[in-house]
This record gives sequence, structure tokens and C-alpha cells, in this order.
Amino acid sequence: MTQSLRALRHQLHLSYSQINTYLTCSLRYFFQYVKGFAPEHTSSALILGSTIHASLARYYDGIKEKGEAESPDSLLEFYRDSMAIELATPRAPVMFGNDAGNADELLALGERLLRAYLDNPGFNGMEVVATELPLSMPLVTPDGRVTDFHLIGAVDLLLRDQLGRLLAVDHKTARNALTQEAIDQDLQLSAYTLLLQHNGYVEPEQALHCCYNVIRKLKTPKVEKHLTTRTAADTERFNRIANAVLSGIEAEVFLPCTGWQCSGCPYQEQCNSW
Repeated sequence: MTQSLRALRHQLHLSYSQINTYLTCSLRYFFQYVKGFAPEHTSSALILGSTIHASLARYYDGIKEKGEAESPDSLLEFYRDSMAIELATPRAPVMFGNDAGNADELLALGERLLRAYLDNPGFNGMEVVATELPLSMPLVTPDGRVTDFHLIGAVDLLLRDQLGRLLAVDHKTARNALTQEAIDQDLQLSAYTLLLQHNGYVEPEQALHCCYNVIRKLKTPKVEKHLTTRTAADTERFNRIANAVLSGIEAEVFLPCTGWQCSGCPYQEQCNSW
């Protein structure tokens, strides 16, 4: 698959992010993806995550293309430039959080996270197959009917070990530790597996090893790698969920879901006036 994720978004599609948004709060899905309302603010955590992702993609691209990683100083310079661009051109005013109260603190936090990762990247002896790998497939109902929608997504990092086994990696920045139960049930890795199977990277119904590559936003940042596996049962369940979400969207079922997610929602004013 050579198309960029941006190009794939031009087709009628669902992504894991859209599916997760609908499951978390279908009214937010309506504001964001149906009405296309501009967000009221941009989360600083979102900016941090995107710049760290871009920096890690550059790090592993260097290994894939040149056989060695870019120097830490060069990669940190790339990170600083990326952060400066993100902060200068946000879609909406930046809302800073507890981790970083202003732009300087956000920049410094990201540097600490990236330095911690470069000190302990792991994945020794593994081949880099792809970074930010864009994938697409027709969304098929559980009874085999091909819908008009495509499932799209981009795998952060795809590695191959010395025995030829693939490992799908998703990069995360997080303050709190992830539980193994949450990781084993996570839908994003199931979506990755389904897309990799359809695009020929993994045999149909073959289990796939996956990893959450987490950089913890602590006073002293640390890197944690959480391994899990996705089987045919996981991809079948994800496909049923994706189709159920599509049915809800087509039936125009959009309702508010009040909870923890409301505090950082970029559509609070729209929700209050709904």
C-alpha cells in the first residue's frame, strides 16, 4: 500500500479513531465528523503526542534506510522544529494541561520523553519493515456483504524478528500505567491486525504479535513495552463493533455521554447548546 493516509481519507471510510470517538461519545462524533465543526481548543497532549510520533518515525526511518539511527542531537533538533510548527499553527487555541502549563514546559517535557526513549529504545536485533504504514480495506459485514465504507489506518511501526515474525507497534505517551487487561482488549491493535491481514502482511486469521511502546510522562520519564497478541477472535469482534458503529451512524444515533471525557472535550459549547 503506497497511498498516504491523507489520500486514503478521501474515500468513504471509518478509522479506529472515528470508531473509538463514536463509542466514547457519539455526539462528539457528530460534531467532529458529521458536521465538521472546528474544535474549540487543541489539547497540548495531542500536540505532544503528534510530535513524539513524528520524531520516532524519523528515528526508525533512519534505521530502515541507512542501517543506523539518526544522532540524538539531530533528532532532538527535528523534534524542536516540529513542536515549534505545531504550536505556531494550531487548529484552535492550545489548552495546556497539568503536565505542562505553557509552551516552554511542553517543549521541555517532550525533550525529556524523547531523551528517555533514545537512552532505551529496545527492539534489539529487529528489522524495521515500515513506519507510519498506511493501510485500507473494504469494511465487510459479519455475513460477508461488502459495504461502501473502507477501514483505514496507519501502523506506527512494523518490525520483523530474526525468525521472520512480525510485530506491530503502537507508540503512546501517557502519565498513568496501562494494565495488561486493557492492552489485551484494546481495539486499535485489532484494527491493525485486520488491516495487515487484508493487505498481505499477515496470513488471514493468523495471530499477530503486537506491542504498546509507552513513554510515561513522569518526573523521571520511563519507557515501558507491553506485549499482546491478536487472534481471529479479536479481529472478528472488532469487525462486528465497526459494523455496529456504522449502523448507528447511518441511523443517525448521536447522543451525549457524560463522564470523564467531558473535561477535555473540544466541543463543550456545542454540547451545552445541543
